[in-house]
Amino acid sequence: MKTLVTNAYVLDMVGNVANIEKKDILINDNIIEEIDKNIDKQEDCERINARNMLIMPGIVNTHTHLAMSIFRGYKTDKKLMDWLENAIFPVEDKLKPEDIYWNSYLSCLEMIKSGTTTCNDMYFGMNKTIEAIKDTGLRAVVAWCIKDDAIKDKIEKTREYAKIYNYDKKSKIKIYVSADAPHTCNPDTIKLCVNLAKELNTGMHIHLAETIDEETKIRCRYHKRSTEYLRDLNVFDVPVILAHGIYISDSDIEILKNIKGGISHNPISNCNLSSGICDVVKLRQNGINIGIGTDGIGSTATMDMFEEMKTAAYLQKVNTKEPSSILAYDILKMATIEGAKVLGLENEIGTLEPGKKADMIFINMDKLHLCPENDICANIVYSSNGADVESVMIDGKLIMQNRKMINLDEKEVMRQVKKIAKRLL
Repeated sequence: MKTLVTNAYVLDMVGNVANIEKKDILINDNIIEEIDKNIDKQEDCERINARNMLIMPGIVNTHTHLAMSIFRGYKTDKKLMDWLENAIFPVEDKLKPEDIYWNSYLSCLEMIKSGTTTCNDMYFGMNKTIEAIKDTGLRAVVAWCIKDDAIKDKIEKTREYAKIYNYDKKSKIKIYVSADAPHTCNPDTIKLCVNLAKELNTGMHIHLAETIDEETKIRCRYHKRSTEYLRDLNVFDVPVILAHGIYISDSDIEILKNIKGGISHNPISNCNLSSGICDVVKLRQNGINIGIGTDGIGSTATMDMFEEMKTAAYLQKVNTKEPSSILAYDILKMATIEGAKVLGLENEIGTLEPGKKADMIFINMDKLHLCPENDICANIVYSSNGADVESVMIDGKLIMQNRKMINLDEKEVMRQVKKIAKRLL
């Protein structure tokens, strides 16, 4: 089945300069077949008129904890470890498998409605999160979060699900291995995760240098920085997604220059928890891939990546004291193709060009706050929000059209999550 999208302004995210032209997009099943002006197709195909729409690649959320949606607004205004130990962990211990499913489902719907088509998730009970991801139609990289407890079960689950999904070319889900963080995993645990990633020919997802307290703990225990600690455990022998990466020194940068994968920058979470500011400008200048993530909903406000984009831009301008240190197009690259590179998916998604998967979002530009269109990229980053996303296509299939979810019940998922919150919080 072919689909022809017409009358769209296309921001393809190819190259280092924004290219926005009015073009048609021809999709064959789930693959972009052609992007050109006035594509003339006589054969029968579904047609979508994208008048007043800007079409760009779907947003890539490079670090999430989807099942934490229940914690939105719960015991806020605390530092990370205080918040986790005294608010979050006691409730997590009570979560049932069906709770994981519905909480994850809510996050998935929120992401889709705000233009995210791919996410990267780590948590526990990931079999239920995978169910929610599949039921909502998202593309995702997922991993069981492995700490120093219940290691055997999580490793076996990772191995089992990787064999199901990683070798299925039609699957939108890819399984990674996750060691939680340097300060929560002893060296043997991290080595097990590295060896498992090598065995499965996949990557790792791990928190890195999120807080100064974390760095202090690692230095006291091992007399080295977190980045050095992971290097010496051969973590960088495999593709790796490093969440946060706030406290990265110049010597750390030298280590990270040649890694496969990259860093997920989580600007709102970092602000909310007073963790610090990631020096995105310096990292990108040194050739390190930087994506953008929301983190878990408890430590951020929403799953709206447009909010993350503008916060990321403003933080770098403040951090460098130079307005031009990062441009709107740079931010859009981080949210699309650079995010795809962090997840190892750059050959499939992140840009709109023939041969890639048809993951794209339709932004309604006919809005007061997007007028006039002096700089469309600037308007998207600084003026738009997730509610401006009119339609979402993932793998060639419309998941949302005209702001309405297709075959997905928003009210039911909200009812379920409210019921869970009432029971546990």
